[in-house]
Amino acid sequence: MSAIQVPEREFVNKFLTLATLNEPALSASYQKPLREVSALGVALPALKYRYSPSRAKRSALDARGADTDAGSVELTLKSVRNPKFALEHAFAKSDTVLAAKELLVSEGKAVQLGQLKLLLKGKVLHDNLLLSELGVDKAVVNVMISAPKPGEEAPVATEQTDNTPVVAAPQDDEPVQESIAEAENAVVPWDDIEALLKSKLTRPSEANFVFDRLKRGWDLAK
Repeated sequence: MSAIQVPEREFVNKFLTLATLNEPALSASYQKPLREVSALGVALPALKYRYSPSRAKRSALDARGADTDAGSVELTLKSVRNPKFALEHAFAKSDTVLAAKELLVSEGKAVQLGQLKLLLKGKVLHDNLLLSELGVDKAVVNVMISAPKPGEEAPVATEQTDNTPVVAAPQDDEPVQESIAEAENAVVPWDDIEALLKSKLTRPSEANFVFDRLKRGWDLAK
């Protein structure tokens, strides 16, 4: 007799529906009264080994560091768009994907780190991913380069000459105040706005409603 295959999502939905039909008979903080306890279970001898969470965690980190430090990963960074390039470089397994992006910026392939997106077998590689977690010693990584964002530049290391704080020069608020005053005194072409609404909306009642809302909002904003 073969088992009926049920999709995982459908199974979970039906299970949750059945589980929530009735309220739980016992609360989450329920404790059985000691007077009703008839058996305490089997008594086990104490362990001779004392478990230390900190020591176990430290051992796991040391083992992981030994695995990541040994060896290298050879990556071929290959662009998928023009201009085409293929850059080969050997990285340490302890390096992250961010190191590969920084190499591309230093080689002049991009201006900003945010332009770069690295993909391996169609999967996007995040910046904090260790290269050892790729599970390969050699791979071809596709590089997608987007247009640089305006107003952002590549970080440049600058040498600090003194400890004098840089204070922004105060800006003159008079032009802003003058522009606000001019906007408040502007003559609004209400007739043109009303005619435009009536031409765009099919029913006159809708046009009148929208026009009244606009005019009332303008008056309240003054």
